[in-house]
Amino acid sequence: MGRFCATFTLNDNTHPQRCRTVRTEEVIAAVERSVEEDPNQSIRHRAQELDMCPSTLWKILRKDLGLRAYKIQLVQELKPRDHLARRRFGEWAQNKIADDPDFHKRILFSDEAHFWLNGYVNKQKCRIWSDDNPQVYVETPLHPEKLTVWCALWAGGIIGPYFFKNDAGQNVTVNGDRYRVMITDFFVHQLNSHDVQELWFQQDGATCHTARATIDLLKETFGNRIV
Repeated sequence: MGRFCATFTLNDNTHPQRCRTVRTEEVIAAVERSVEEDPNQSIRHRAQELDMCPSTLWKILRKDLGLRAYKIQLVQELKPRDHLARRRFGEWAQNKIADDPDFHKRILFSDEAHFWLNGYVNKQKCRIWSDDNPQVYVETPLHPEKLTVWCALWAGGIIGPYFFKNDAGQNVTVNGDRYRVMITDFFVHQLNSHDVQELWFQQDGATCHTARATIDLLKETFGNRIV
C-alpha cells in the first residue's frame, strides 16, 4: 500500500528504464514501420509503444522522415444521388461555357449563413495562474442566439447582405415564408439596375428554396434560368 500511495502503481520501479533518445537507423526504421501501420496514432501513444521519448520521436518524424501532421477536414456529406446530380451540373455548365465563355459571369450564387452571437471561449488557450483553483466558470446558453444572413455573389458584385428579422426586429431563422419575403421585398428590388434577362440564379436544395411557391416566385423574375 505504501508503494501505491507513493508511486500510484504496484509495479516494481526500483530501476526504471529510460526511454530511447538515440536516432539510429534501426530506430528510424521502426518509427517508419509504425507510421505505415497506423498513421493516425498520436505522438504520445506511439512513443509509449516504441519505448521512445516523445521529443525524439517528433524529431524522427519531422527531420528524418520528413513527415507533417495534417488535420482532417470536415466536408458536406454526399448522398448516392448527389454524385450523379453534380456530374450532370458539371456537364451542363461546361456546355454552357463552351457556347459562351462569359456564361459563369452571369450566375448569381446565393446562400445563407448563421453567425452565433454568444461568443466563444477556447478552454485550451485560457489559463489562470493561481495558488488555488479559482473555480472560474463561463456560462453558455443552451440555445445561443444566432443571426441568419443571406447574400448573392456574382461577377458584378455582391447583392446583400440581408438579415432575417421578424416585425419586432428580433433575429429569426429562415423558412419558406421569410425566404419569399426576402425575395419580394429585397432581392428583386436590388436587381432593378441589372439586365435580369441575362442573369441566372443559383441556390442550394434547402426546403425553403425548393418549395413550389418559392420556385414559382423566382420564375416570375428569372424564368427557367434557375440552378
